[in-house]
Amino acid sequence: MQLRQMEIVNDQDKMTVDIQETCMKYKTIKQWAYILHDKDDTRAHYHIYLNFGTSSCDTSLVASWFNVPENFINKVKGRKTDMLLYLTHGNESQKNKHQYSPSEVVANFDFETEIENSKIIGDFAHYSYAQQVQYCNSLPIAEKSKAFTQLKKLWELECQCASLITDRQIEVVFISGRGGSGKTYYAKKMLNSLGYDFCISSSSNDPFQDYMGQNGMILDDLRDTTYEHMEDLLKILDNNTNSSVRSRFNNKVFNGKIIIITSVVPLKYWYPVYRTSSHDTLSQLYRRITCYVEVREKEIVVYNEGADDHGNPKGLGQVFVNELGTAEKAKTEKMDIVSVFSNICDRVTSIEQLKITT
Repeated sequence: MQLRQMEIVNDQDKMTVDIQETCMKYKTIKQWAYILHDKDDTRAHYHIYLNFGTSSCDTSLVASWFNVPENFINKVKGRKTDMLLYLTHGNESQKNKHQYSPSEVVANFDFETEIENSKIIGDFAHYSYAQQVQYCNSLPIAEKSKAFTQLKKLWELECQCASLITDRQIEVVFISGRGGSGKTYYAKKMLNSLGYDFCISSSSNDPFQDYMGQNGMILDDLRDTTYEHMEDLLKILDNNTNSSVRSRFNNKVFNGKIIIITSVVPLKYWYPVYRTSSHDTLSQLYRRITCYVEVREKEIVVYNEGADDHGNPKGLGQVFVNELGTAEKAKTEKMDIVSVFSNICDRVTSIEQLKITT
């Protein structure tokens, strides 16, 4: 029988070869791990896990390597990580058995890290949906589809539950400044310093299109025209209800910790129509801003009290140096496009040929 991964179970006193030496001898074995179960209610025995990567190997051949009967070799059922957890009795169904320490496992890979990673799927308290998607993509090809299907179902349930939360707490930071002053640069730098993964809005007409549950969201170069109805923006920034956000393909629920808005238009100029029709509605927007940042050419002013009733920064601002404005701009090497065209086209040498005819 040809298998890509398999398990060998054999009593300790019947193992006649050096397991580690045998595993290292055959290069077709890409990953291996084994443990001695000598604290169970049965005879002391070895569990040996073998993984052949993208190839497969015949069980009869492996049986000859380890000098065991072929029927001692089993097909690994389920995911690779399920088998690895089984080595230490780490599966839910084995909680009543002796729990072996991961340090008792001998392997040619980081066994403990692999075990910890196996617990990622569904752990939305510590990993965003985006991080879990990346983990699914790191799995062997045979496991990717099943893991991703399971993750999507769990994520759908997480979003449903998140929409019921009525006491969420998010920070909303508004960063204004001229184009090229460093608004997006500092938004990303701030989120990186907090250790948050984040998403940058993909387009002005569908800012949440690429959102995948990250802790941070940068609504980059946002304008009041992006959300024609201010009520939609108020729902996104609402600290009391985790409302769904309209997106082109399916609605999204923001369940992160911080939203950063960058804009060249100062907040006080947003939604001018509401200044005459309903000032209270504008006040709702201003109250949602927990921090107002002005990025100027050579300095950054941070107002940690947010915005006042007129949309202006509130309180005394703390001034910091804008490293982008004070540092000398490094000269980047410019691609010689002329040379590229000289290689793919014939050059025109006559000036007369360059005259534009109308």
